[in-house]
Amino acid sequence: MKKLIFFDIDGTIITENEPKRIIPESLPKTLQLLKQNGHLCFINTGRAYAEIEEAIRNLPFDGYVCGCGTYISYHVDTLFSKTFPAEFGSQLIRDMNEHHLEWLLEGIENVYYSSSPYQTRIGNFKQEHKLLIPDAYHEVSPEDAKNLIFDKFCICLKPDSDFEGFYQKYKDTLTFIDRKHGFYEVTPQGCSKASGIHFLEEYFHIPHQDTIAIGDSTNDLPMLEYASYSIAMGNSAKELFPVVDYVTDTVINDGVYKAMQHLDLI
Repeated sequence: MKKLIFFDIDGTIITENEPKRIIPESLPKTLQLLKQNGHLCFINTGRAYAEIEEAIRNLPFDGYVCGCGTYISYHVDTLFSKTFPAEFGSQLIRDMNEHHLEWLLEGIENVYYSSSPYQTRIGNFKQEHKLLIPDAYHEVSPEDAKNLIFDKFCICLKPDSDFEGFYQKYKDTLTFIDRKHGFYEVTPQGCSKASGIHFLEEYFHIPHQDTIAIGDSTNDLPMLEYASYSIAMGNSAKELFPVVDYVTDTVINDGVYKAMQHLDLI
């Protein structure tokens, strides 16, 4: 039976927190074998499409669920896209600045950073994006940050941040994904990695029992809990282990390849 298989990026198909990020040699072969056997392989990531570097785009995936379900594509076709309206996005930026939150805005074509110095871990992302996605990377002054096109965003808390005030204003409109240590991914309500799976189930008319998801971090929980069969990488956040059906090896030790072998899909 054809399976619909979803893969996180960081910590799942590529290493993270290392000087040189590595895609294991087994991964392209694994994807090719899965496709030869009739299965569909999709990236399912918190990253917006603009944040996917060339090395990952060159892998033989069938398509992408990006920005926690805000953008879905199949080969060259865009199947679904949800972007914040310009006026609402501008209000979000004003409120983030007023509540002293550091931010990163993520979209299909561009990512935006404040030109002000960063005090939080978003500053590390800023330096990484300058190198990995220079064509999509933009800096804007807080005063000029308006009418920007973005699908989701990240915030990080400083000592003077008023997160509670911002959260209370938008809790009924946005979904806040707590990535710990004062870092949040924020999406429109109704969009998630799980909603991306549901959309593609219906699009391809694939039964829910034929969906598989593999990931490693807390923002993967919606897709791991939703998919019929869930897999955690050996290097996963501890919160995933009680939730999933199977724990495979680490990225560098060919965890994806071993998981697909375990399921007799390759």
